[in-house]
Amino acid sequence: MNIKHLTAFLAVAESASFTQAAHRLGLTQPTVTARIKTLEESVGTLLFHRTGIGARLTPAGLRLHGYATRIVRLSEFARQEMADDADRSPLTVGSAEGLTTFRLLPLVEHMHLRHPGGALSFQPLDGDPAALIRAERLDCAFYVDISTGSDEAGAPETGQRADADVRLRRLCREPLSLVAHPGHPLAATTPLRTEDLLGEAVLRSHHPDGPQLAFERLRAGAAGGATGGVLPLGPLEAVKRGVGDGMGIALLPTVTVLEELRSGRLCRLAWQPPFSAYAWCAWRADLDTDPLFRSLLDTAVRLVEEQAPQRAPAATRPPPPRPTGPRRVPRPTGLLRSSR
Repeated sequence: MNIKHLTAFLAVAESASFTQAAHRLGLTQPTVTARIKTLEESVGTLLFHRTGIGARLTPAGLRLHGYATRIVRLSEFARQEMADDADRSPLTVGSAEGLTTFRLLPLVEHMHLRHPGGALSFQPLDGDPAALIRAERLDCAFYVDISTGSDEAGAPETGQRADADVRLRRLCREPLSLVAHPGHPLAATTPLRTEDLLGEAVLRSHHPDGPQLAFERLRAGAAGGATGGVLPLGPLEAVKRGVGDGMGIALLPTVTVLEELRSGRLCRLAWQPPFSAYAWCAWRADLDTDPLFRSLLDTAVRLVEEQAPQRAPAATRPPPPRPTGPRRVPRPTGLLRSSR
C-alpha cells in the first residue's frame, strides 16, 4: 500500500469508473487497474464491485475510503511543508496589537527562523476575528475576548467550533487593569463601583476588543444608557499616553501596562471587572491538519505556557522608583533556543 495506490483508489471511488479515473490522473486504464489490484492484494480483499457500467465500493472499500482520504491529504500537506515556502501562499495571521507586542513577539521570531521564506504574513487585527476569517481576509487570528457561561469551565481549551467554518482555542487568561493618571481623584477610592465611573471619559482603540466593549456596556447599563464620553485614540501607545496625560481612564490587559504601573506613570484603580478575559486563537476549520498552522498554534500554546503570570501592583499602592534601563518585553528562553 502506497500513496499512488491510494490516490488511484480514491479517483476510482469518486468517479465510479476506472476509465474516468485514469483520465483524471493522466494515466492509462491498465495502470490504474494494476494499482487497484496491488492495493487489493495488500489489504487481502476486494475493494470494488466491477460492473458493466462502472465500479462501486465494496463494504471493505467503504471502510478504507476514510483512511485513504486522510492519508493522501496528510501526504500532500507533508509535501507542501517540505517544499520551498515560496511554493505555497503565505498564511495570513491577524493579531491584536497588545498581544503582538507583549506576548507574541517570540512567536513571530520563532516562526520566521523556521520559515524564513515568507510563509507567514502577520498583520494588525482591524475587526471581528471570526468575520475576517469567514471573509477570507485572514487565515487565523490572535485576540483578547471575554468568556461567559461554559467557557469559564474550560470547554474551549482545544478546537471548540465557533461555527461551521471557524474554530477557537483559548490560550491563557488575560488579567485586566483599569488604569488612570496617578493623580486621578478616584485613585484613592477603594473599592470602586461601576456607578463611580459614569462621569469618566474612557479611552480605547479604534477597534475595541471584547473587554473594552463589555466595559462600555456595563457603564451604559449602570447609567440607564447615558455615560461619560468614549474617545477612540487608535494605537495602544496613544491610549496609554492619553491616560498618562490625564485625558481619561482605560481598561487594558495588565501585561500591556506593567511597566507604566511599576514606574508610577499610571495607577491601577480599585475596580474589578465582573467578567474574565482570555487570549484566543481563531482559525479556518480546514486548517486543522495544515502542518504550518499546527506549528504556529502549537508554538503559541507553548509560548503562553512558558510565560510567567504577570501581576499588576495593587491599586493605590505607592509606586516603586522609576527604572532607568530600556524597556524589555518578557521573552521565554526555551522557545527561541530550540528554534536556533
